[in-house]
Amino acid sequence: GMMPVNPSSSSGQYHPQQQPPPHHGSSSSHRSGRSRGSLSEDDMLRTRHKQQRLLLLHHASKCPHEDGSCPVTNHCSDMKRLWKHMAGCTDTNCRVSHCFSSRSILSHYRKCKDPQCKACGPVRDTVKKSNGQAVTISASSMSAYGYDQSSSSQGGGSSSGYGPSSSSGMQSGMMMPMGPPESAADYPGDKSRLRHKQQRLLLLRHASKCPYPEGQCPVTAMCGGMKKLWRHISDCKDQTCAVQHCMSSRYVLSHYRRCKHEGCVACEPVREVIRLSQAKAQAAPGGGNRKALAADFEAQLLNSALRDMPPMESGAYSAYSGQQHGMVPNMSSSSYQGGQSSSEQPPNKRARMTERIGDGRGGGGSTMVPPQAPQSTDRQMMPPGPESSSAAKSKSRKSDDSSKASSTKSEDVGSFSLMNSFTVEQIEKHLASLNRTSTLSPAEIKAKCLDLLKVVMHHEHGWVFNVPVDPVELGLPDYLDIIKKPMDLGTIQKKLDRGDNGQYHSLDEFCADVHLTFDNAILYNEEGSVVHTMAKQLKDIFSMEHKKTMAGIMKEEEERKQNERVCGLCGCEKLLFEPPVYFCNGMNCASKRIRRNSNYYIGGGNQYFWCTTCFNELDGKIPIEVGDLSMQKAELVKKKNDEVHEESWVQCDTCERWIHQICGLFNSRQNKEHKSEYSCPACLLKKRRRQKKKKEDQAPACSLPGAEALPRTKLSEILENHVRTKVDEKIKSLAEEKAKADNIPFNEAIKATQLGGPITIRQVTSTDRKLDVREGMLKRYKHKNYPEEFPFRCKCIVVFQNVDGVDVILFALYVYEHGDDNPHPNKKTVYISYLDSVHFMRPRRIRTFVYHEILICYLDYVRNKGFKTAHIWACPPLKGDDYIFYAKPEDQKTPKDTRLRMWYIDMLVECQRRNICGKVTNMHDEYFANPKLDASDVPYLEGDYFPGEAENIIAELNKGKGKNKKGSKSKKKKSGNASDDTGVSGDAKGPDEVMVKLGEIIAPMKESFIVAYLNCEGGPEENLKVPKAIMEHRAKVAEEEKANGKSSDSSSNRKRDANGNVKSDSVDKDGAPIKIIDDDVEELDCEFLNNRQAFLNLCRGNHYQFDELRRAKHTSMMVLWHLHNRGAPKFVQSCGSCGKEILSGYRWHCNTCPDFDLCTECYKSPSTNRGQCTHKMEAIPVEGGGADDSGGSGLTEHQRRERQRN
Repeated sequence: GMMPVNPSSSSGQYHPQQQPPPHHGSSSSHRSGRSRGSLSEDDMLRTRHKQQRLLLLHHASKCPHEDGSCPVTNHCSDMKRLWKHMAGCTDTNCRVSHCFSSRSILSHYRKCKDPQCKACGPVRDTVKKSNGQAVTISASSMSAYGYDQSSSSQGGGSSSGYGPSSSSGMQSGMMMPMGPPESAADYPGDKSRLRHKQQRLLLLRHASKCPYPEGQCPVTAMCGGMKKLWRHISDCKDQTCAVQHCMSSRYVLSHYRRCKHEGCVACEPVREVIRLSQAKAQAAPGGGNRKALAADFEAQLLNSALRDMPPMESGAYSAYSGQQHGMVPNMSSSSYQGGQSSSEQPPNKRARMTERIGDGRGGGGSTMVPPQAPQSTDRQMMPPGPESSSAAKSKSRKSDDSSKASSTKSEDVGSFSLMNSFTVEQIEKHLASLNRTSTLSPAEIKAKCLDLLKVVMHHEHGWVFNVPVDPVELGLPDYLDIIKKPMDLGTIQKKLDRGDNGQYHSLDEFCADVHLTFDNAILYNEEGSVVHTMAKQLKDIFSMEHKKTMAGIMKEEEERKQNERVCGLCGCEKLLFEPPVYFCNGMNCASKRIRRNSNYYIGGGNQYFWCTTCFNELDGKIPIEVGDLSMQKAELVKKKNDEVHEESWVQCDTCERWIHQICGLFNSRQNKEHKSEYSCPACLLKKRRRQKKKKEDQAPACSLPGAEALPRTKLSEILENHVRTKVDEKIKSLAEEKAKADNIPFNEAIKATQLGGPITIRQVTSTDRKLDVREGMLKRYKHKNYPEEFPFRCKCIVVFQNVDGVDVILFALYVYEHGDDNPHPNKKTVYISYLDSVHFMRPRRIRTFVYHEILICYLDYVRNKGFKTAHIWACPPLKGDDYIFYAKPEDQKTPKDTRLRMWYIDMLVECQRRNICGKVTNMHDEYFANPKLDASDVPYLEGDYFPGEAENIIAELNKGKGKNKKGSKSKKKKSGNASDDTGVSGDAKGPDEVMVKLGEIIAPMKESFIVAYLNCEGGPEENLKVPKAIMEHRAKVAEEEKANGKSSDSSSNRKRDANGNVKSDSVDKDGAPIKIIDDDVEELDCEFLNNRQAFLNLCRGNHYQFDELRRAKHTSMMVLWHLHNRGAPKFVQSCGSCGKEILSGYRWHCNTCPDFDLCTECYKSPSTNRGQCTHKMEAIPVEGGGADDSGGSGLTEHQRRERQRN
């Protein structure tokens, strides 16, 4: 009668020994002591679960109804999805809820031949009666096994918790019963079972909140045993756990969590105790801490309830030694502090642990994720974290000690979350940015826009507005004078159809164009005319449909947020990071990516990787030399590139809901003791609004240093002042255009245009480096005294904009300056090495304008310093590659070669118009097309195309000459030049072969290698020639400035001091002058921003991504934290047992298991589950546990000097 089990499995069966090993405490003596002929309460529950699962699976396998339409059970669709998953799953460690346990049950059912089997027999009888038809299994027959056909989905999620996330914080391999609300009829004759359930719930709730050490609780002597039981069940995933009261307690908690029936005789009295205690606390005179008062009242009610109930075997609890490190299910209510203020002793910041999918490790490699089903706060319980002795003594502290603790706490309040420094308006904007309407994907935006557009285009009057207005054909000579920005529905449709996801980035942009179409018609046509009336009618219809669409989106958003398994801010459940990227270090791969889902080998402290092909080519007898490390082939560890990392969660201490750390802007690096008291943005907003209503101080709790607090340099000051001035002018110009086009006041127009906060520009690095000339180039041109190295100054400039209170990184630029100390051909040359951006600037349309102004101002700055040429290689990244920012937005397109070249040329043309640069050419025309020049005349720049390609050509030439020299040794003549070694004579008359070959290669793409001659003092006139149109523009601007009495906006006309440096008038809040660093003299060393690869490594290693605005905010917050705390570790390990980040003290590292560490607490605990790791562990001090802002990066002077060389 049953469907075949797992058709893709080779064996079709699953053995009990394949299940995870039981946890500590489930001793075999407990199992062997049971009588085979009788079943205990726990065994009966397990049997009932198996029968229920078999019936549900059988029904789902036969049910002909579509998802959601099954008349028998609401859980049918979930079980169908489980069936589909099991059909292809062969993973014995599958994380999908109920997958492995269901396969085991089905395997047993298929193989079991015992007609007296207590699990299979009743199910077989029921299946036979159904004659193979799922619909003939009555609801009553299913209810007999504890199944409730009327139970519905809790919280809008999967009704039975099937799917990737398990339905509760319990084991994923066991399905908890979902029976109907219990009534007195369920306990005929004997009410002791009912009272035992209530007693168990009250004791578990008390144990989860009690702050007293074991054995010292004044409320009940069973508290210590219940704490151990609570810690055990939080981790236990064993379907056959023999620990006393484990199975029954998990059943009681599961029923309590799911039961929403007000008449349930088991749960409702317990909820009434909780409500009564909270009501008494609310009504208590004198205010105080209501949570503490509620806990006191609850303890009194618990004592009263325990006196009226039969005793339990407390010895069974105290005899059990549970795991003390276990992460726990979110079963919490108000924080029980035993009379202690929660602000004095905040709870641990905990999150549930889940192993990284597919990492192939034993006990490590965990990420912090929330309990699989965060629970409602008034009905759940949460066990406490590790007990601290100070908590037990807090009640007897003296008032002065309490005030001292409070003052100490207030000094650190908010440092772990940027939200605490926000104003009310900033919190509101941040919450709005997390709403569904603000986070629609490009595809979703396009779909909804097309639906709205069809309504008006297919209307009977739509044909009037479906095509552009032709003033000539319609005889409307004044149309373009009145209508400044024509628009029609057909053009809007083309914009939607253009590209994969259209050109609109939000619904607001689309709606603005539709309204513009109708507003133009209303404006041009007189009131009462046919077209005027049609336009008004269609505009009203569109507005109505738009409101319905937005209402539907908001309703969907609210429904999602009601699901207690999702984040309380963004409404999403499990969010995954970009999968890690590994590059092969083998000789043949040349740093190619290791393919996803393929095997690879790792070694050298998890820093170096080899694909399977390169690994097979390694010689096991020869040491592998990589960087400064040496290792053997046997030391490399085989892994599979299939890791998936999930976003971490944090629990709010006010509403006790779980939210993503990224959504809440939570800085886990500041949560060193895991005891920071945290309020989510929603609760923080409510608090600020209450303060506003009561006219209390609403000032932010703290003010964390942002981009403005970073050191300022001469360069950053010039760039920032210039860009801010230009942006203000641009915004004003756009507002004037909008006011004129939309016929609205200027103040309203500028408010609609100026969407973002101020722009901040900082220089984060300025270091001296040396570029070593490669061997082939050095040998070939040594007769010309070609230098062995070229010194240069590396500078990194970062642009921030304040978006909803967060200084978000939007743009980064790396430049290399070769000054007067450089030999020919690099002397006085600047190289624009790398730049990258993300599209979160507000307003979005000024992005190009701002980035162009930064480059224009920089070129103006360096030409005033005497630099003569600027070199740019316009080379866009390959698909999937990142230059500086890791994981950019999906809808941000990478420009093609032609588009990127034009982007740079447009910027340089504007430089010509402002008299900053002269001739703009390319490397091919300037160097390779000139037969008088050789390769020693071409600038040798770090990261440029020329050095690498020249080396390859020289190697090929030397290889060919080596063949030709065979047999001609006797004809050699002595010569004083270097022709014998290099193949190039000092007086060679012909063109340089390297230049010829390079010219042939570069010719097809010569426009990508841009050379701009800067208008510096003493520059040759022939290099400053510009087109006639540019000269006419310069003359026109000069006349206008002369007439208006203004000078050029170039920084060359700004005030300078005696040394020629531009003066700065920057002052801080108090009016004191701000120190401006001379970036050409002083060194700014930032370990993770000294080069783009270091910053990419930081972002990849810590999952700092820019693909969404909320992630860009969190990433920027963390990067700023690293910039202000440069002595702090850039990467931290997580404990493989409890999942906490090891931020201070020691981490205990296993040198055998890959990437497995323990914190000191878990290492010392004998009950810690280490998974497969049984090896000796080494104590490694955590580097830079403090917030040292000395500017050092933890390097010695010798290391810093060595790192300056590439």
